[in-house]
Amino acid sequence: MSIVPALKKLGRFTGLASLLMLTLATAGQAEYTNPAIPGGDTAAHWLDQGGMLCTYGNFKGAVRAYEKALALAPNDSEIYFSLGVAYTQMGDYTNALAGIDKAISLAPDNARYHYGRAWSLLLAGRAPEARPSFQRAAELGSVDAQNYLQRQPTGP
Repeated sequence: MSIVPALKKLGRFTGLASLLMLTLATAGQAEYTNPAIPGGDTAAHWLDQGGMLCTYGNFKGAVRAYEKALALAPNDSEIYFSLGVAYTQMGDYTNALAGIDKAISLAPDNARYHYGRAWSLLLAGRAPEARPSFQRAAELGSVDAQNYLQRQPTGP
């Protein structure tokens, strides 16, 4: 047998073996766990998982994690806010605002929630609607919202 066909066969075998090893290695790896959060089936665990998935750009995975968290803690404003942020990153502004608005209804004095709502509205192309949320966030002490408003024209 010539060396070229033999190397091709070896290359295919090596490639297939590498894919198999990757599959097995991934299947055998443990899921990320935060040692500061006890238990794998708690709202805190799934909130943490969602945050990690968002960090790496897996927003669909983050939404699934946040939905699992909400099933365990249906009145947690932080989970609703995080869900809204993930939807914002995906460009799904309807669901984003629904999640953030629910967070605000549960914790109306959280400046970060109002600021996040304002940015979701801006990204959705609804700048005039964003201004009251920026103003509310600024009233509640958000320095970022205050800085944003200082840089914007007040208009007529």
